[in-house]
Amino acid sequence: MALIRDPNWTGPGPGPLIDDGTGGTTVDPATQGRGQFTAEQAAAIDAAAKQAGGFFTGATQDYIDQLQSGALGGGADTLNALNILIAQGKAKPVAADTPDTPDTPDTPDTPATPETKTLSGSAANELKAILRRYGLEGLFDPLSAALINDPTLIKNTDALFGSIRETPQYQTRFKGNIERAKKNLPFLSEAEYISQEQAYLTVNRNLGLPRGFYDAQNDWANFIANDVSPIEYSNRIQQAYNVVKNSDPEVLNQLKMLVPDLQDADLAAYVLDPTRSGQEIERKARAATIAAAGKTSGGMQLTAPQAESLALQGVSTQAAQQGFTQLGQSAGLFRPLQGEETITQEDILAGTFTNEQAAQQRIARRRRRRQAAFEAGGGFVGTGSRNIGLTTVGE
Repeated sequence: MALIRDPNWTGPGPGPLIDDGTGGTTVDPATQGRGQFTAEQAAAIDAAAKQAGGFFTGATQDYIDQLQSGALGGGADTLNALNILIAQGKAKPVAADTPDTPDTPDTPDTPATPETKTLSGSAANELKAILRRYGLEGLFDPLSAALINDPTLIKNTDALFGSIRETPQYQTRFKGNIERAKKNLPFLSEAEYISQEQAYLTVNRNLGLPRGFYDAQNDWANFIANDVSPIEYSNRIQQAYNVVKNSDPEVLNQLKMLVPDLQDADLAAYVLDPTRSGQEIERKARAATIAAAGKTSGGMQLTAPQAESLALQGVSTQAAQQGFTQLGQSAGLFRPLQGEETITQEDILAGTFTNEQAAQQRIARRRRRRQAAFEAGGGFVGTGSRNIGLTTVGE
């Protein structure tokens, strides 16, 4: 006999195999073929093949047909193979156009990956555009799934967002609200939350804060979590500007010499949060304080590399003030007289602040010579009637 699919079958799956009525040679029960199935086995195999066929197409469906016809074996082995395919189909649905290879089946115990339903086409594009406008792109998947499950949510924004508040995407985007809840602060609606973020950004723009300073969602989430209103935030920035304006004029002058393009807004940002302003401006600020002490207390204008070098070596404001005060009192020592070697500003700084031995020795030698000349009763040194300088110190 020859087996074909039942052409009158209307149920799910490919339908049972039937005799095509053309006759043929009866298969010996001792060999492979459908003749080796008992009536009970054939019925069970047909039922299993029908169920398995509802899950698979392509190469796997051909495999099912061969099992059902008895071409691959008979009896309980065939039924077991079909049951394994059924278990696989239940555990992991296969797309209708994707052929499945029976040689490498997934185990029935493998958990299925949940399918995420999302909007498509113009509806998806419209939702993405709206979310992008408010910085909510990360919520597309959960919002899309919520709308598919309940399209009426589109008419109720509070209910729509309420349906996804437990998702990781929502809790990341509205982190400030999550932290407020922990502090027993009132919950902000999504509209209020976004409005407050935009208000912080407006303050930054109006007061000229530099880009990259307190202008990210995580920054705003921190303000919202700590109940810092946009008005309070604006007041803090104004206070920072006042600190800049009331700072030592020489420090500001030196700082702007070190960083010619530095603006008051950069300084205000530094006052607000030195750690967020970056290490560079912090180092420049310390260098400017040292340079200002050099100018006002020591009568010495430091170069930018000199001031920054002292700052990098950890010279504090107090140490700079004391050191330059001493240098100012000994200014005459460093003005070379006739026949004396030159002591450079680098030598003076190294010998005073960094304990460099060579520089300290040059300064010590000059001090001893000047002291010896003073003790010997030094006087004016000149050429002819023109005075060149003093041989004593501090006069």
